[in-house]
Amino acid sequence: MPELYFTDLVALREPTTFDGVRHLPLLSAGEHAGDLGLIDGIPFILDDDGSYDHHLNRFFRECPTMGARSPNTIKAYALDILTFSRFLHEQRHGKGIWMADRQDLIAFHRARRLTDHSARISASSWNRSVTAFEKFYGWARDEGLLTTTPFGNRDWIKISRTPRGPAQGQRYSYREAGARHHDMRYVGLDRFYSFRDIGLRGRQSDGRDNPDWRGRHGERDALFAELLVCTGLRLEEAASLLPADLPRHDDPALGADRSCPLKLPAAICKGGKGREIRVPRRLLRRIDQYVGIERSQIVARWREHRRWDNIREPIMVQDWSRDFALVSDRNGQSRRRRDGLLPSERRRLLMVDAAGLPLEPAALWLTDDGRPMRPSTWEAVFARAEARCRQSGLDIHITPHMLRHVFAVHMLSLLIRAQLGWIGPDPDQKSAAYRRVIGDPLQKLQRLLGHASIASTYIYLDSLDEARMLVDKAAGDFADTLDDLDIGAPT
Repeated sequence: MPELYFTDLVALREPTTFDGVRHLPLLSAGEHAGDLGLIDGIPFILDDDGSYDHHLNRFFRECPTMGARSPNTIKAYALDILTFSRFLHEQRHGKGIWMADRQDLIAFHRARRLTDHSARISASSWNRSVTAFEKFYGWARDEGLLTTTPFGNRDWIKISRTPRGPAQGQRYSYREAGARHHDMRYVGLDRFYSFRDIGLRGRQSDGRDNPDWRGRHGERDALFAELLVCTGLRLEEAASLLPADLPRHDDPALGADRSCPLKLPAAICKGGKGREIRVPRRLLRRIDQYVGIERSQIVARWREHRRWDNIREPIMVQDWSRDFALVSDRNGQSRRRRDGLLPSERRRLLMVDAAGLPLEPAALWLTDDGRPMRPSTWEAVFARAEARCRQSGLDIHITPHMLRHVFAVHMLSLLIRAQLGWIGPDPDQKSAAYRRVIGDPLQKLQRLLGHASIASTYIYLDSLDEARMLVDKAAGDFADTLDDLDIGAPT
């Protein structure tokens, strides 16, 4: 059966042992991965006999040039194509991915959406698969690798006439129109506090310390979760932060402001789109305490055991300036913009002194042995916290991304209530007030979350009602305002 793998450029430069035989690195010290078309983290598929389909895997490498820049998006495309390839092999007489036709796609839909057992996927997951197939087969046709695809060769195949105009074309689509655009999971703050204290901090349900708790990083984990709740950061964005990225909570220029602006580096944001968020000063103060106490202890043990030898292909940082870093790696010394360092590069950053001796990892969040906390590591932390909550009799399911939703729902509620307070006594402001009440808060939230389209932000309007947020009070205040203005009264 075909299997999915991911490119690890560091591993390609290291010798390997297979069946007791030591093999030389696949990439020599002088070879550059870019010259060979290799990209770190890009998925590739191998057939059951270990064969490598050059054109299929070239598609994944070229996805970033077709608008799919997120590693998670490319991974999702690869998983969908792998699943379809396995289906063709098992259920469609051993067909390959290049031989699929419309009937194969119809059969695949039947197996994925009309089945009675647990293999049935949601409509939105099916639509995501269709997007992956359209990308792949459209690319293959443009490259001259196929003359026909499962989607046919005509973009417009249904013709209809309308009473008001000439014939119009309707694009034929395999997508399901009734699919939800988003599957947004949300929890209230009370459940988050229980998850934080019991699951992450290891406390008892009554708030007291648990004598059986053996964890050493409960405060670090709780602090990371609060950062997600208070800022709406994506998991990889928060996990990729460096201490040098964070503003100073004691900056005199902030005056009495309760929050600090933080410009997120574009390289760690989805789609490469940097944005500015606000971080509570009290949270930055606690992060400073974590850096000065818990993280410092980790770094001390890291030095004592010389664990910098475990960093593969380190990027050594000799000096930070405001926007640039003086770095050294296998390609020599150079100045790099800090906001241009990718998450994978940030995990390899190593602070060194003038003589090149290691000082500490540059990452903000560190494991017990001094390694940077990866997104997958944080997901494991949350999964263990969820298990601890269940052991305490609490059925709470929370993932790092759900905390982004918690931020969004509460921020939208506050923005709407703030917007309601701006409605003045002039009745002529009625239409503008309605527009501001819904439009402006969503646009502000869109910028805070870094959504490319405001359509992605609209899902939080539904959650305000579903979670019975304090928007009810805002609506009541708004109704009182309208009554005071006699707006809508009989004439």
